[in-house]
Amino acid sequence: MESIGVLMACPMSSYLERELDKRFKLFRFWNFPQKSEFLNEHADSIRAVVGNAFAGADAELIDSLPKLEIVSSFSVGLDKIDLNKCKEKGIRVTNTPDVLTEDVADLAIGLMLAVLRRICECDRYVRKGLWKTSGDFKLTSKFSGKSVGIIGLGRIGLAIAKRAEAFDCPISYYTRSEKPNTNYKYYPSVAELASNCQILVVACPLTPETHHIVNREVMEALGPKGVLINIGRGPHVDEKELVSALLEGRLGGAGLDVFENEPGVPEQLFGLENVVLLPHVGSGTKETRKAMADLVLGNLEAHFLKKPLLTPVTLHFAATIMSTSCRSTLSPELSSKYFLIVWVLQLAVTTEMEEIGVLLMRPLSNYIQQELSKRFTLFKYWEIPAESLKLHADSIRAVVGNGVLGANSPLIDALPRLEIISSHSSGLDKIDLVKCEERGIRVTSTPDAVTDDVADMAILLTIATLRRICEADRFVRNGIWKQKDFDLTAKEVTGSNLENSLRQKCKFSGKSVGIVGLGRIGSAIAKRAEAFGCSISYHSRSQKPESTHTYYPRVIDLASNCQILVIACALTDETHHIVNRGVIDALGPNGVVINIARGSHIDEPELVSALAEGRLGGAGFDVLEHEPEVPMQLAKLNNVVLSPHIAAATVESRKEMADLVIANLEAYFSNKPLLTPVL
Repeated sequence: MESIGVLMACPMSSYLERELDKRFKLFRFWNFPQKSEFLNEHADSIRAVVGNAFAGADAELIDSLPKLEIVSSFSVGLDKIDLNKCKEKGIRVTNTPDVLTEDVADLAIGLMLAVLRRICECDRYVRKGLWKTSGDFKLTSKFSGKSVGIIGLGRIGLAIAKRAEAFDCPISYYTRSEKPNTNYKYYPSVAELASNCQILVVACPLTPETHHIVNREVMEALGPKGVLINIGRGPHVDEKELVSALLEGRLGGAGLDVFENEPGVPEQLFGLENVVLLPHVGSGTKETRKAMADLVLGNLEAHFLKKPLLTPVTLHFAATIMSTSCRSTLSPELSSKYFLIVWVLQLAVTTEMEEIGVLLMRPLSNYIQQELSKRFTLFKYWEIPAESLKLHADSIRAVVGNGVLGANSPLIDALPRLEIISSHSSGLDKIDLVKCEERGIRVTSTPDAVTDDVADMAILLTIATLRRICEADRFVRNGIWKQKDFDLTAKEVTGSNLENSLRQKCKFSGKSVGIVGLGRIGSAIAKRAEAFGCSISYHSRSQKPESTHTYYPRVIDLASNCQILVIACALTDETHHIVNRGVIDALGPNGVVINIARGSHIDEPELVSALAEGRLGGAGFDVLEHEPEVPMQLAKLNNVVLSPHIAAATVESRKEMADLVIANLEAYFSNKPLLTPVL
């Protein structure tokens, strides 16, 4: 086939370009500034065009190529091809529909999480040193349980729905007509769909009917707390209306992989923190781009060998066809717990407790401080000099701490009348449990309240690390997309004393995930990861009889048999530095570590050197060993995502945690059973 001329419309894949060059007589259209002169000279040689989502085959190009037989698109979308002209002239058309479904669906979920949990803003906050100088990051918004509306329920829409269901999200959708084989709620108009969801996802083909399908009316229906996600095409959204809605606060946020005039991006978006901006990389993983290239090549070879096409587009309908309440529902378990909390808090109204002293160890939310002040005599540890604490010691009967500051042995010894420690966290490593047991001090935590948020963060950090979401967002905001494409692979220079390492945008779906600790949070992570087609294995002190996942008795064996290692166990003497050099080397240069537990689970100097030297592929951290101190070398690396210990820091969960802390205190001082006892 070496004499067959193939016109490649624009640069899209170096692998595809090399393989086309081997098999055909390849013309690179972008190398010829004088297009008309080039076409006059070579038109009769060109029998195939290879395009993509940016450049395809319009009517003018098709008319100028009299020998054109096939257009093979390196994309799913066909809006850059004049399908009517192809049908008229008998030109065959192919695309790459199935191979990129998983990557685009993964990125849609990643964008939802990234917008709600502000991951790119978090990463900037940590890298700039603001965690150390400015304190805790602000609260973000919960994803699990949010209602998701999808425009277009074709392959990609269904894949998004499947993943979102694993986060307990109710699903609804809009298409031209209702789908008979789905249990999802159907709405006959996009405005109605937007009125009845909290997150609206655009996942349909671009046609004249779907141009600006998300207009001002739809945005107003979605409202100031709503989030828009676009992984379809830029012209699906009226961009001017979107920018004004975001700037004026009429829309809560947006995650955008595509833009109306890309690579041109409205500069008004660059300064907004409630948006995540990506350079059209929905299918941009090395695995999928290779599969797409192989499909383009396979279609061309099949055509010229007179064999059936692998993925033909049926032109008689392709030009016109369209692919296919706002509060989360509590599970029965959570519902019963919620009503129990409400009952205890209502009971407290009639109980006299104002004289009971409660010591709050560090600033938490305004809500918990207000509620504690209403019910008790509140002492704020950070405002009390050591001498004054001694004066109030006999008044303090309860301590409220969290995962950063709890109750150590000296503090417990300094409070002779201490009866209960109610922790505003699930972790207990900041409480001296041995001392509490010796003195008969009760201890409670908030285990279930944070499970969904922490599991969500684990998945977010994984997708953000593999798909380089924060780096891609910086790429767009800095205006680099106008100059060049965002590479799937790139060399990074991290400093004279660090080696260059190869970074790649990698697939998440189908990866093997190993979880250290299969408790509530570990199990919730496993449930979510399974929806992405990931195989699950785990390590814990002993095998879980109820689990069907593969068990490894040693962490190093788990690391040797997975691609993503997630730390989700409690911090104890046994789990301190459970991830050491041996485990890191077992995971290897293509492996990723995700830590949403405690920083001291990982030997941090070993981890930093492994990342810098390319012995480990990447990492996502919500916790660090000496937080808010961040190793300077780590902050320079692009193969990591950094978050300032906010896995459980959503407005919704913090209120639930606060209510649980208060309800435990109220129950204890009312001589009622504790809701979430530890001791």
